[in-house]
Amino acid sequence: MSDFSYKTDVHINAPIERVYRYLADFPRHVEWNHQPQAMTALTEGETAVGSQYRTEETNPSNMPLMQRIMMPLMRMRYKSETFTIAEITDLNPNKRVAWTAHAPNKQGKKLMQMHWELLLEEKNGGTQVTQSCEIDPPADSPFASMVSDDMVANGKAETARNLKRLKSILEA
Repeated sequence: MSDFSYKTDVHINAPIERVYRYLADFPRHVEWNHQPQAMTALTEGETAVGSQYRTEETNPSNMPLMQRIMMPLMRMRYKSETFTIAEITDLNPNKRVAWTAHAPNKQGKKLMQMHWELLLEEKNGGTQVTQSCEIDPPADSPFASMVSDDMVANGKAETARNLKRLKSILEA
């Protein structure tokens, strides 16, 4: 992992099979994750390794004010799209769901990239879910300078809120 990575976890009082089925149903991420607002499959068929999704997203709820102000200006300057592309990189039943998401510009070049992983483990009669993220902007990306320890801390806090939301959905 890069220097810009984090992980956080939550215990969910639900069987691991149920938790995995929910997480592997990738379009349902909009139900528990605060950033994605809509997901459109770019590949046909059921979700599988290699499946791609176009994800309309909002800014993180805890993004610092200066970045909120600068983001639209940088998107205009670098002709960044307002969506991300997620590609499933692993679906290991009852163990792991992983994907890579990138923000492209209008020519398709990756401006920002993040690697995501959800690990599942049976624990205390339920499921321990650990989500990790590696922020991995291309070296020549104009957005690379925005990656900082503060961004990692904010991402970790946002991910913890998302996992809390996931827990409330799966325990309902």
